[in-house]
Amino acid sequence: MKEARTKAGKRDIIIASAIQVFSRKGFHNTRMEEIALAAGIGKGTIYEYFSSKLQLFQEMLETGVEAYYNSMSNEELQQLSLRKKIRLMFESHLKFCHENRELTKIMFQNDFFDQELKEWSFKIHKQKEGHMKALIQEGIDRGEIKDVDVNLAVLMVSGVLHSLWVPLGLENWQIDPTEVSVQLTDLVMHGLAR
Repeated sequence: MKEARTKAGKRDIIIASAIQVFSRKGFHNTRMEEIALAAGIGKGTIYEYFSSKLQLFQEMLETGVEAYYNSMSNEELQQLSLRKKIRLMFESHLKFCHENRELTKIMFQNDFFDQELKEWSFKIHKQKEGHMKALIQEGIDRGEIKDVDVNLAVLMVSGVLHSLWVPLGLENWQIDPTEVSVQLTDLVMHGLAR
């Protein structure tokens, strides 16, 4: 059991080190030796966990995307109003990006995603888009917002979320996630509210 914990711990250290090095140097300019050095381990140890730089990169992104979406999904939110759900979605997004700047930078600069990673990312995006459509439709059904084109509403909210990647990940925007999420929600809901 202790060996399994140690193995998982080393894997996490390798992924955390990969985030640091990939965010600084990009995928193509990063060498496995640099990640090993940042992790304080031998290069061979990395290959005990990951068969290639591409696999390490993919698993690093998958871990990051899972953490991102887990930060935004909570079963206790079911009874909240649409306004509160949108505010919490913005707040979770802002906090995650703010607390994970290096990973945010990598996720934004996806020019080195291979086809498999692009397809996986698109699939996750479509799942979350479906979830957001359900939230908007529920808000309409409850009478919280006017009857709008759900697809356009999702594009608007998604557009706000996606537009925050650059200032948070690349421009080192210093914000209070709670305060900004309230302002963003007011901006979105002003156009949707009855």
